[in-house]
Amino acid sequence: MSNIKVSIIIPVYNGELYLRSCLDAVVGQTLKDIQIIIINDGSTDGTAQICKEYLDDPRVSYYYKENEGLAAARADGITHAVGEYIGFVDADDWPEPEMFEEMYNASAECNADVAWCNKIFGENGHRTSAELAPGVYNRERIVHEILPIHMAYIGKFGDKRVISWSNGRRIYKRSFIEENGIAFDRRFRRSQDLQFTFECMLKANCFRCLSDRYLYHVRIVPNSLARGYTKNMWPLYIPLIERLYRDVEDFKEIDLVPQMHLRAFFFVVECMENEMKPTCPNDKETRVRLIREIMEHPICERFYGQIPVEKLNPLYREYYRLIHEKKPAQILSFTEKYKRRQKFKTKYARPVANFITEGPVIGDIYKAVRGKKK
Repeated sequence: MSNIKVSIIIPVYNGELYLRSCLDAVVGQTLKDIQIIIINDGSTDGTAQICKEYLDDPRVSYYYKENEGLAAARADGITHAVGEYIGFVDADDWPEPEMFEEMYNASAECNADVAWCNKIFGENGHRTSAELAPGVYNRERIVHEILPIHMAYIGKFGDKRVISWSNGRRIYKRSFIEENGIAFDRRFRRSQDLQFTFECMLKANCFRCLSDRYLYHVRIVPNSLARGYTKNMWPLYIPLIERLYRDVEDFKEIDLVPQMHLRAFFFVVECMENEMKPTCPNDKETRVRLIREIMEHPICERFYGQIPVEKLNPLYREYYRLIHEKKPAQILSFTEKYKRRQKFKTKYARPVANFITEGPVIGDIYKAVRGKKK
């Protein structure tokens, strides 16, 4: 295993449905000097059988462990990595054939600590907009252009925005993470990638951004964790939020605490909205109780008065007010009404507006009138 350029870690739990397409894409990379580490995180389906089909390739190694979650599986994968860089692929996603060759070459060219590419989302090949301009970011640019918006920022329409913290789109210099003692926190079961990627950026001296290269495919899996109801979601987030607060308080180059307040607020809203998902099994009384428990946590008091509320859209402004006033039942009723209004706009109002402004004849008249007014 000498001269390995990239160690690719693939954690998998009950992934038999899409695992072969993932492994075929990784084995078929144009970069041949790779190490492929499969971590079976306690699967109970046919995952183990599929993994063993690939062991004829000397670059592939396979490890079984009791189920602990993605963070622990990735942490275990790192202990087996010998490559100059380390990358990650989720078992239901897949990389373009040239992904790791492009990312390695771009990283080696500037001795990057971290490199990042863009993604292709879903089976229809939707390409996400670039969150960062492509290029090489030195320490000064990382501190002043990336870190202030890395965890959360408010978009131009008052919406929640973030630089994606997915590890599937990054590679990390192995010596960099080892020398800085950066590791996945095995306790985390939600948004565990954020802790690792954020701590890497706090320490990185060179970041290579390939936002103009769409090299990683994210599969939309029906009934996935992101779409389904998560039991005890808020308790899963509390230790992550507390750790991130410690990270920003220890960071002295610039003040990142205001951004952390915003991140905590968005996590709180996400946990409340979890109780409004169609797959939520709880009755109204239980949902109100769980939302109240979130509202009464000290984390909510911590961010109150520290967020630029005037920049938020109406939905988030109302969430903010109701959290402070501790009105869980109104959170439920308000959100349901707001979502119904948004659904109506999407289904009826926007198509009508588009027809008026862009359609034949009426659209031409509208544009002509608008032109005269200007």
